[in-house]
Amino acid sequence: MTGTGIEWLRPAWLWGFLPLLLMMVVWFRQRSGTTAWESVVDPALQPYVIEGVAPASRKAPLWLFAGWALSLLLLAGPVWQQRELPVFEAEQAEVIVFDLSRSMRADDLAPDRLTRARFKLIDLLRRSDGRQTALVAFAERPYVISPLTDDARTIEAFVPSLQPEIMPAQGSRPDLAIARAVQLFEQAEVAAGHVILITDATITERDLEAARLARRAGHRLSVLAVGTAAGSPLRGADGQFLQHSDGAIVVPQLDFGSLSALAEAGGGTAARLSTSGVDLDMIENARQQAAVSADGNEAVAQRIYWVEYSPWFLWILVVLLLSAFRRGIVS
Repeated sequence: MTGTGIEWLRPAWLWGFLPLLLMMVVWFRQRSGTTAWESVVDPALQPYVIEGVAPASRKAPLWLFAGWALSLLLLAGPVWQQRELPVFEAEQAEVIVFDLSRSMRADDLAPDRLTRARFKLIDLLRRSDGRQTALVAFAERPYVISPLTDDARTIEAFVPSLQPEIMPAQGSRPDLAIARAVQLFEQAEVAAGHVILITDATITERDLEAARLARRAGHRLSVLAVGTAAGSPLRGADGQFLQHSDGAIVVPQLDFGSLSALAEAGGGTAARLSTSGVDLDMIENARQQAAVSADGNEAVAQRIYWVEYSPWFLWILVVLLLSAFRRGIVS
């Protein structure tokens, strides 16, 4: 347990002191007028000829003001101590693997695949619901942009900088990226994680084997496919169409069938990137399936709570009220 300065859990109740002060000012002004008559009227006759001069009536407003003030203070929830309590929560964690190969510059999706994929990445992060999330970018090699964290906004800040030009070397190795995601789970001791692969890659046998290994390790792999089957010619940084060694123009085409096979090997779901939100719903269903797998794996986290003693002080109000009745101040 740690001690701090006084904080207020419900500070809005402190505004109640404004009408209290106003009523006190009005009462004291009326009281000052009554006091002037008390100086000239015989004390024995004052209770009969001066309204509100009885001893009990004099004290009643003061008791009411004191009770009101104390009630406001208690309702505002003053706290000055914190306590750490263990909380058991399921280890729900996911690694989002983002493809930064040059083919993501294809513009068969307007304005291009990369821009649309980054928007979807932001949507996924905003739907993370506090689960542990990591971000890995890959081309020829995978690179960890952010390790597992429950602060999705921090990861979101990196999204605008995701572009193929930041990769040291170009290529497309989803298998290495999947293996890197599994390593992140192992380092964090996550027994049942979820990998979301955002890519336009054409899948090979080594990629399928990486997905199977991830599934055997207890994790799931889902795929968000970016692009169209028709594809579009790919331009270089100079604006010219890229060509193969034989002179043919490079046209990256999406092979959704191979990506579906990859997701099936990883025990997850494959969805095409769309504008309707169906893709996000499919990924969300896969997240829920992964969460069910993680239910048996709980981690102990420490949460800090304010210790509130205000309810105990309510007895003071009860004692004051009973005393007021006994003395005839309140009837």
